Amino acid sequence: MPVNSPHLFNPVADFHAQQDQNTNRWQGLAFPDIWLLLAIMCLMCVGMVMVTSASAPLAAAQGKESVHYALRQAVYYGLGLFMLVAMLRIESEKLRRRSHLIIACCFILLIAVLIPGIGRQVNGAQRWINLGIFNLQAGEVMKLGAIIFAAAFFHRHRVSLRHSFWKISQVMMFLGVTAGLLLAEPDFGTTVVVGATVLIMLYLAEANLWYLALYGLGALLLGVAVIVIEPYRLQRITSFLKPFDFADDEGYQLVHSLIAIGRGEIEGVGLGESIFKHQFVPEAHTDFIFAIISEEFGLIGALLVMGLFALLIWRAFATAALAHRVRKNFASLLACGIGTWLGIQSLINFGVVNGSLPTKGLTLPLISYGGSSVIITCMALGILLRIDAESRFVAKREGKI
Repeated sequence: MPVNSPHLFNPVADFHAQQDQNTNRWQGLAFPDIWLLLAIMCLMCVGMVMVTSASAPLAAAQGKESVHYALRQAVYYGLGLFMLVAMLRIESEKLRRRSHLIIACCFILLIAVLIPGIGRQVNGAQRWINLGIFNLQAGEVMKLGAIIFAAAFFHRHRVSLRHSFWKISQVMMFLGVTAGLLLAEPDFGTTVVVGATVLIMLYLAEANLWYLALYGLGALLLGVAVIVIEPYRLQRITSFLKPFDFADDEGYQLVHSLIAIGRGEIEGVGLGESIFKHQFVPEAHTDFIFAIISEEFGLIGALLVMGLFALLIWRAFATAALAHRVRKNFASLLACGIGTWLGIQSLINFGVVNGSLPTKGLTLPLISYGGSSVIITCMALGILLRIDAESRFVAKREGKI
């Protein structure tokens, strides 16, 4: 090679060559799924409007400006969008290589939140770590961390999962430790979401069905035991079955939620006209915000919101299918996990609000008020958009789309 070669001991040329390579790679990934983006932005807009409406009476009762919670939610959306863009720029393979570090950090947070002086207790549950601008909910971080770790583990052991009882047992031990730490807070809702999501991912990874069914039955029996041994969880079940018999106690929240939904009828009472957000429905701007949506916008508004979630979840699984088609197995499992998580959590929230499921204390993703939920969900969606962009780039190069 000649001495004056532009790439021989020439760091400036090397730098520009690397920049050109990165630019070309980014240009190939510059057009994310428009339907996925549309669903995300529409859900955020709905969330901003409804948090503003649902939280105003609570803010006034606390002696704050009526837009206090709305302004904080706007900050959370801003941070969430920043993290979405940040995750969009990270190659999915880097997440696979760092999955052990990610899950270790998640476990450290779950342990730290239980330490007096670090964890913050609200309504008898110690789930938060105060970060100043918002309270970080360790369980929310674990939702995403568990999905990344599970996708990496299932990808690495995709052959042995089909016949090895030990490999599936390792997954169950991971879930057992995670569930133990979450229940110590206690956070039964997050335990259900994480457990169900990982088990569905395990099924999609083509694990041995007999072993999976055996452990699934065991997990179900353990879940029943956890409900039965805790009186307040058992009360939630009984009040869920006959809410109007416990209208002044455990069934208070559900009864008023059902009345709010009924009051909305088909077209709703109009934006800002909800009666039940005036502290008749506790957590009206968080866990039960869907009841206020149903009251103010009626059945039509409720179905539109559910349709947006259906669009989001459909695009998540479409992304997973495309990633699988171009042999990006880890990315495919990760996209499946994110879609499953958001699907399970939104369905549980809908079910709790309309009385189909017992109260779980789970937010409605991207809509409910809350920093941890919004930011972690946005990070997951940034990963999903990245997987979509990477997969379509490979598919176009190989002529598969």
